[in-house]
Amino acid sequence: MRTAWTARSSSASVTRGARRLSGAEVGNPRYSNGAARRKLRAWLRSQGRPCHICGQPIDYSLPAGDPLSFEVDEIVPVSKGGSPLDRSNVDAAHRICNQRRGNRDLGLKAPAIPVPVMTSRRW
Repeated sequence: MRTAWTARSSSASVTRGARRLSGAEVGNPRYSNGAARRKLRAWLRSQGRPCHICGQPIDYSLPAGDPLSFEVDEIVPVSKGGSPLDRSNVDAAHRICNQRRGNRDLGLKAPAIPVPVMTSRRW
């Protein structure tokens, strides 16, 4: 039994290693270039902008993790194809606002146009 487990785990690790080498296994793009992300964060912090979600001022001196602390928010979420390193795709946000928003779009949806219900006497 132990031999079978060892054989399975070896092949699995070889498979994972091959995927990692081939580039098939992709990590989080926010962390793929840490230096560029830190530069972008510093640039955004220097702007001193309010939260683009709620419009309230951000206290940039609060420690990371505080609900009202500064976070970089992607306007078009990374999960929907937005670039985490593009200056035109990021803005300042409160941590809590960013968490509540998740990966939803910020844009206001157009009001639904009521479609008249067609009824027929013929069944």
